[in-house]
Amino acid sequence: MNDKKIYDTHFSELRKIVANSWLLKPTPLYWIKNLIIFIWLYFLWLLFVDKLNIFLVIIYYYILTVELWFISHDLIHNQYFKNNKINSFFSLITWNMLIWLSASWWRKKHNVEHHTFTNSDIHDTDIRDYDEIFTKNEWKSKFFDKHKVYLFWIVISVLYFNLIFLSYKHIIKNKLYLELLLSLVYFAILPLILFLSYWVVITILSLLAIYVLVWVHLAFSFMVNHIWMEIIDWNEVTKYSWFDLQTRTSRNVKWWLIINHIFWWLNKQVEHHIFPSVSRWNILKLSKIVKEYCHDNNIKYHDVSFFDSLKEIYNTLKTWETIK
Repeated sequence: MNDKKIYDTHFSELRKIVANSWLLKPTPLYWIKNLIIFIWLYFLWLLFVDKLNIFLVIIYYYILTVELWFISHDLIHNQYFKNNKINSFFSLITWNMLIWLSASWWRKKHNVEHHTFTNSDIHDTDIRDYDEIFTKNEWKSKFFDKHKVYLFWIVISVLYFNLIFLSYKHIIKNKLYLELLLSLVYFAILPLILFLSYWVVITILSLLAIYVLVWVHLAFSFMVNHIWMEIIDWNEVTKYSWFDLQTRTSRNVKWWLIINHIFWWLNKQVEHHIFPSVSRWNILKLSKIVKEYCHDNNIKYHDVSFFDSLKEIYNTLKTWETIK
């Protein structure tokens, strides 16, 4: 039996164990609870935005947007409802109207290109963002390539703006008028309210601060998941079993209570990539099962502390910097 068949067999066994634990069931009540909370938070936003100090406004909307990012991510993975059309409906609202990105574009980029071809140097667009910032390939800019190990941390903070550009390029190219209409509502929720409440310069600086804070938070949540892990040559990726590919290319960050909340449980990246539709409500229980199964069957399972993950990333960038 070749390696792919062996891993396929392992995955079949693991899936049966997980299914028998009822962890593959969607969690609609968890979503309904979040929906009620966020309706209330937006009501408070509309009620008090002009009465709060601008720094409190920035922090408030930064926290709100980060939470929405993770909820929207879960909707795209169909974690909340058994009916995928319901997940898609709510994802249109959260992505386009509340985050200002295209839901259909993110589904293609994240679910198809990233999750299906994780760390493939051609197929996975996540690792090719910003002119190969997440790969060992040389940047078009020699200056950036030379100083990649330092500039990497700056560039990831403004990646959100690149995502917005690519997102609306997708909307316009594919004539997605509903998504465009929903996106226009976003301006009435955040920029317009700020413009009506504060001076123009303060509003512009506040918007920039919110976007940068949101993406720095998300970048630290996302980048520790795959950088340093194996990068798969594009013409080899289909030779790997799903189970083998995900364990080779994903890293877990050992959980403390605060890490779980900051990462919204995506620090359990191995489990999330093997079973992307499993709700984060069940991810810690799932993690115990997957970790034990991998250890018992000598399957790669990379699990490190947050600071060790940053150290691995730094050392990897340092290595990439010397490749010419």
